[in-house]
Amino acid sequence: MQRYLSDNGLFATAKALLTEARLNEEFELCDNIDLDSIYLEYATYHQLKFGKYPKFLRKIKEPIKLDLAQKRSKIKAKPVDATEVNEAGAGAGAETARKRDWPMMDVNDLKVTVTKIDTQSRDEPVDSDTLQKKHNLESLASLREVQHGNNIVNGDLLLSCQEWQSLADMLRSTIVHEDVTLTWADMCGNSACVEIIKEAVLTPLKYPQLFANGLKPWRSVLLHGPPGSGKTMLAKVLYAETKEKVTFFNITSSMIVSKWRGESEKLLKILFYLAQKHAPSIIFLDEIEGLTSKRDRVTDHESSKRFKNELLQLMDGLEQSSSGVFILASTNLPWEIDEAFLRRFEKKLLVQLPNELERAKIINKLLPINVQINETTMCNLVKISANFTGDEIRLACKEIAMQAVRRVTQIAVKGKAETELLPDLAFRQVKPLSNILMEKHVKWQKEHGS
Repeated sequence: MQRYLSDNGLFATAKALLTEARLNEEFELCDNIDLDSIYLEYATYHQLKFGKYPKFLRKIKEPIKLDLAQKRSKIKAKPVDATEVNEAGAGAGAETARKRDWPMMDVNDLKVTVTKIDTQSRDEPVDSDTLQKKHNLESLASLREVQHGNNIVNGDLLLSCQEWQSLADMLRSTIVHEDVTLTWADMCGNSACVEIIKEAVLTPLKYPQLFANGLKPWRSVLLHGPPGSGKTMLAKVLYAETKEKVTFFNITSSMIVSKWRGESEKLLKILFYLAQKHAPSIIFLDEIEGLTSKRDRVTDHESSKRFKNELLQLMDGLEQSSSGVFILASTNLPWEIDEAFLRRFEKKLLVQLPNELERAKIINKLLPINVQINETTMCNLVKISANFTGDEIRLACKEIAMQAVRRVTQIAVKGKAETELLPDLAFRQVKPLSNILMEKHVKWQKEHGS
């Protein structure tokens, strides 16, 4: 309760509870702690402080040798008769066991030598403890591989744990398999953004020989612009054009943010691991400002800082490797993103509003077939829709279509239409919200864009 009050800014109440309940500040509430979380958190801390990852070793005790002082002493034992063994197996085990006089051995009569076995024959039996220890070592090795940002190709060691496997299954559900019939021609305008995206994704697939001598394609692109300007539309077109060649992960904040301690970092690691296993792949992060906000805020919790640090390291690993993973992110508020994340995005592109010619194409495409307008009306609509986003033009065209529906229903009910089809009125009903925001985006692009 005291931690909850502190996390929500109720510091006076938290301090009062601390005093009245006589709580100890030396301890902090933790939940969902396991060996993997402890290892990963310490490894991250060690790497940030010393620039390298720690190595964990287990100390092996010296061979234990016990002197056989009573080696010559004779052990008296009553031989076990075969009939007694059969009777014990037939159900009289308890009574027969009491009759047996098993040899009693003293610990001083034992001689134990601990040696290291490098290799093991296939014919030799392997106990369950040895297999479990081997499995644990492989799991920790796989975790270190992912922590280092390496691409694991020899089996899914990371996903051998049932908990990690369940998280991986949840993330596999974000792989898009929809049948989207869009093409680059459906993107009206923003030719600069389209060309950069093609250069980052399609060019390495079509001309891999150009990137064989150390040259690496763009690994990350950030799209920013007012809501409805076409950022998500661009991602849909990219998926439709590459769905036969590239694995597309559509990630939202709800998929990789968990309330359990350390699970968000696990989800991130598994996401990037799966992206490498399914390479070439695209990770689309929509509304990324919710995940990468500035880290100097007072309201930020420690778990949020760990999550952001983990994401920064994973993005650094992509820049230094040739994993075939491309990150495409979109945001409406680029000024809310932490500077460290902005540095990780190699390209920061402004999705512009459509110009006059592009608005005319969008209107022609979105108007219903049964609605015919003349050239003068089209010019008026293009003029009225200045500073409209593509989505706002869609809403205005939908209003025109609904006007046509109202006329049909009125004729069916009353025998005549009481309303006329007024396209200009439909466009005037839509109030553009991007005027002020677009100015901020243009200014931010000049200062931080690429």
